[in-house]
Amino acid sequence: MLFSPVSRFRPVRMLAAPYPLTAWLAGWFLLLHTGIRLVLMGQTWQAAQMTAASAAKVLATGLAFDLVTLGLVLPVLMLLESALGTRKSAGRTRRGLVLAVAGVSLFALGFGVMAEWFFWDEFGVRFNFIAVDYLVYTHEVIGNIRESFPVGTLLSTLAVITLALVWQQRTWLLSAATPLASRRSRVSLWLASLVMAIGLSSVWSMDARQGANEYQLELSANGLYSLGYAFSNNEIDYFEFYATRPREVNAPLAELPRIVTATAPKNIVIVTMESLSSSYMAHGGNPLNITPQLDRLATQGLFLSNLRATGNRTVRGLEATSLAIPPLPGHSVIWRDNNQNLETLGAVLADHGYVNRFMYGGYARFDNMATYFGGNHYQPLDRGQFPERHRTFGNIWGVADEHLYDYALEQMDRDAASGKPFLMQLMTTSNHTPFTFPDGRIDLKRGRNGAVKYSDYAVGRFIDMARSKPWFKDTVFIIVADHCASSKGRTSLPPENYHIPAILYSPAHIAPHEDTRLASQIDLVPTVLDLLGLPERSRFMGRSVLHAYPDAGRAFIATYQKLGYLTPDRLVILSPGRKIENWQLNTQQEIVAPTGKPGTEVERAIAAYQEAAHRLRDGLLRHLVS
Repeated sequence: MLFSPVSRFRPVRMLAAPYPLTAWLAGWFLLLHTGIRLVLMGQTWQAAQMTAASAAKVLATGLAFDLVTLGLVLPVLMLLESALGTRKSAGRTRRGLVLAVAGVSLFALGFGVMAEWFFWDEFGVRFNFIAVDYLVYTHEVIGNIRESFPVGTLLSTLAVITLALVWQQRTWLLSAATPLASRRSRVSLWLASLVMAIGLSSVWSMDARQGANEYQLELSANGLYSLGYAFSNNEIDYFEFYATRPREVNAPLAELPRIVTATAPKNIVIVTMESLSSSYMAHGGNPLNITPQLDRLATQGLFLSNLRATGNRTVRGLEATSLAIPPLPGHSVIWRDNNQNLETLGAVLADHGYVNRFMYGGYARFDNMATYFGGNHYQPLDRGQFPERHRTFGNIWGVADEHLYDYALEQMDRDAASGKPFLMQLMTTSNHTPFTFPDGRIDLKRGRNGAVKYSDYAVGRFIDMARSKPWFKDTVFIIVADHCASSKGRTSLPPENYHIPAILYSPAHIAPHEDTRLASQIDLVPTVLDLLGLPERSRFMGRSVLHAYPDAGRAFIATYQKLGYLTPDRLVILSPGRKIENWQLNTQQEIVAPTGKPGTEVERAIAAYQEAAHRLRDGLLRHLVS
């Protein structure tokens, strides 16, 4: 045998005699996971601010994580081998079965490591709650992978390598068909592995990660362990794990003067654009001119140039623009049970006679959109209901944005003809991998910048076509991203990765103006109701950007566990274990250093998130009929 990872790791050699197949797989597990850590470390060396000392710490901690993860799965591997092995003479069938199991298992290990590389390339983290959510929607995820990468070539190459290794090491592997150790010693070793796994599961946690920044912390973990952790921690009780204070019922804020005066529009159109970071716009400093339509609209409407998304998933953006609450730990409300008949923008407008629609360019079963919007006074429509003429180009995620907009225009024509006011919320898909779009629309080819420019082209075309409609003068358009294109960063909550554009456009009702104050995605719902002159805006936790602020501005940003409260010069982060971080920011809102100064920001952060958790837990988000 030319090479076997078994000889490289002492813990693995202990399994060699009683469990040779398990020992072989364990060796490859450690080798492959160490290899992917080295690859990711090299790829992220500068961004992670690695040094020789920090690299050594990451590798040592990573090996510990790999060994712990291996210890947790060992009982399963040993049971599998016990089902194959016997001390009696092995026939051709049993020997073939051992080789087949070895090949399939090694292929699965290689596939997992390959998937980790792709996941890291897009998100800059190990498998996390996003990966857990994606496991539910295998059709879209597998389709996205097939359309984005040469899957056939990659899998074929992996299969050839796997077969070659299994054949080259067949002598060792076939010893699993007739193990030398006695049944008693094998059973004793399996029981010991079970006790060890139970012990490791109770004493080891993600807190064991080591590193000076978020990249290093992620590199020091194990992807499979991170996936299991995310799967078991996607529902988190705020009151059990986060800092709280004695709750006081907040008195209504004094009415502050309106800084934008306008007559009330009648209809509302919310365009939620996929993955559109502010950094793509010329207004955000991008020199590539890939958002000429949005940059033009920003000068013709109310441009909120310092708005922050609440999260880094589409469901968080849709939650913020419908429910207007700070993001809570774990799953978005859109994913949770008992999320029907909530106090959403659609519910309030339904009380005032509005026809409310939610239109998605993909299939609205994804991320539970159809159930959530359908149960909250919206009529959901998705690509499966689009006429064939509006489905001529699409990819795994959805139809081209122009088809979504064209069908939306037809629906709005019908709603306007009925004499009822309407709310139309759209969710686009074109600015998402695999970044494909119809030919002949823009001067760029497939890719991230091309998808951004196509999405910009399509929304500009949509607004231009809407101008010819009789209902246009009575309508306000809110164009906002669902989240940024990337959540990668050296810190767990990099403020720059939540900066999204938002434009309120209605020439007859809103004078052009740029608002540079810090604001949150949850402020858009109260702003819409303020524009319409409806008093129900006070029920929501956001605040209207049409009014003066009682402070210097604030925003809520979060991952699935980290809850951030952002001000112009501070970032407070609440974490499980009732941990509180208070960071000083520079004038570009970049994290500079921790500050021991308590300030009012900590108390405001706790009060806001605790209030949101209280409303959800106690049913106070239920819709109140006006």
